[in-house]
Amino acid sequence: MNDSLHVKVSNEKAGSILLENNEYIFDYTTGNPDAFVSLSMPVRAKSYANPKLHPIFEMHLPEGYLLSIIKKHFSKITKTDDFGLLQLMAQSIKGRLTYDADTTPKDEILSLDTLLHPKSETLFDELVTRFALNSPLSGVQPKVLAKVRDKVTLPLQEYIVKAWGEEYPHLALNEFYCMSIVKRAGIEVPEFYLSDDNKLFIMKRFDIKEDGSYLGFEDMCVLQARQADEKYEGSYEHIAKSIKTFVSPKHKKKALRDFFKMMVINSLVQNGDAHLKNFGVLYENINDIWLAPAYDVVCTTLYIQKDIPALHLLGSKKWWSKAFLLRFGKESCELNSNETLMLYDECVEAIRITANEVKERIEGENDLHVKVFLSSLVEVFEREKDH
Repeated sequence: MNDSLHVKVSNEKAGSILLENNEYIFDYTTGNPDAFVSLSMPVRAKSYANPKLHPIFEMHLPEGYLLSIIKKHFSKITKTDDFGLLQLMAQSIKGRLTYDADTTPKDEILSLDTLLHPKSETLFDELVTRFALNSPLSGVQPKVLAKVRDKVTLPLQEYIVKAWGEEYPHLALNEFYCMSIVKRAGIEVPEFYLSDDNKLFIMKRFDIKEDGSYLGFEDMCVLQARQADEKYEGSYEHIAKSIKTFVSPKHKKKALRDFFKMMVINSLVQNGDAHLKNFGVLYENINDIWLAPAYDVVCTTLYIQKDIPALHLLGSKKWWSKAFLLRFGKESCELNSNETLMLYDECVEAIRITANEVKERIEGENDLHVKVFLSSLVEVFEREKDH
């Protein structure tokens, strides 16, 4: 039995992906070189054959919590292998890449106020029920993609809404303050919010332009031709190399500076989940490619005490010293000594300011569990930075 899906690039028919004899085959049906499905899959006559779903298509599949919810509801009525999932999610995948599907998902609209000021303790569960099949999102954390209207006069926006379970308490608070550090350090981040009840971290989708059209986005798994289950393989040097390979010359210096700062912050806040899928690029076309905003930055050692970095850096998976990070900046990010020191200090200052903000929050906090969690977060933020 053959299964196939037609793929469009910016609404132009580009090719089709076929599952035949346990092999995934993608064929272009266009001769337009700008209608490439991935930066690593240029338009050509020869088929792209793979024993697993090609990384650019796999990038659209749900993982973790969302995957378990979808399998629970649909495994009895349809196949939920990779290709079955892609067919199931096809109608909801909106971006530079889309798929021909039999139906168009019904738009359900929320207001941003509903997310920021929840009146129901079960709001996230309600969102999952409404939006699970409309949420082609990777990552293990509970999350959904929701259409949101900020103000009556503004166009609809798409926001990723994340919650947390008992295994990772107060993850929304954790991500909100870690992302605040990233923003203060001058690194581009998506627009993000924390709900009043601290249960939801809300982040605006960053690949949609003001006119509603989509930018291309590819994570490092796709750029390195790796499957999603290989996201913890490789090194940060390989990411720097991918940045140098794919990012356009006019954006390269900024991309490498920002990547170095992201690495400093990930190390200092002890983010052990900065894997290949948590870095990526955005692009208008083959000549205009830049580093995507930073996302998914959290302190993981608050949950896994002896957690280690997701990837190797200079051959090590231990939390790196300042000297180690500065060396990485010079050897892999094309920075000089003065630049690495200046950028490192910007990150340390961003952490210091955020730590003070959290301490002020603790002073006025009535919830004991929140106070204890935030105090632990401050301890991480205030650890010696010059070791």
